Amino acid sequence: MDHRSLPTLHTDLVAEANHRVANSLALLGSLVRLQARAVGKAPQPHSSAELRMMFDGIAARIATIGQIHRLLAHMPQEGTVTLNTHLKEICSALVQAFSSELQPVHIEHHGADCQVLAKYVQPLTLVISEILTNAIKYSHPAGVPVAMAITCESGEEGTLFISVCDDGIGLPEGFDTGKDGGIGFQVIRALTAEMGAGLAIQSDNLGVTVTLTVPGALVANAKTA
Repeated sequence: MDHRSLPTLHTDLVAEANHRVANSLALLGSLVRLQARAVGKAPQPHSSAELRMMFDGIAARIATIGQIHRLLAHMPQEGTVTLNTHLKEICSALVQAFSSELQPVHIEHHGADCQVLAKYVQPLTLVISEILTNAIKYSHPAGVPVAMAITCESGEEGTLFISVCDDGIGLPEGFDTGKDGGIGFQVIRALTAEMGAGLAIQSDNLGVTVTLTVPGALVANAKTA
């Protein structure tokens, strides 16, 4: 490399990092506004426990976006990320945000080291973070330990299958996964559609399994381990 090009490269990286920060802050602002509107439309005031959970959720989103930026700060969009390693760090932040002595949270990790393009890490991570957060908040009544597992596996033609399972009580009877749910489900559906990914949700009295099918086109240029 011509050393005279290094200042230009550095400038480009800084500009790209600033662009990512601006986009993520805008996204975070949109999520908080959605939450605020939902609170305003609530038929009755929220309890202190509900408000605490709401703020814990906002804190978890901030931590997730911060972790994404630490990961991508000096990485070009054409770079690759080992998704499983990244998700372990995100899960640790979520456990720290929500786990307590009264209701401990445990997340197991399975599967291969799925490699994805850096430019798709943010929407993928946000979707998975919302799925995990919903499971932590709603899979069990208060006081019951929460156990979850997350698996990332590669399929044919570069397709990724990312599954999140919990051992909870399942979704409410009559719950329509295509339109029901709060802010978390809205974010999951919107970002999944934006990526062109598939979303399958199975629920019974033994828990909920959410599976993302990420098309090979999104990871076709990623190098496998």
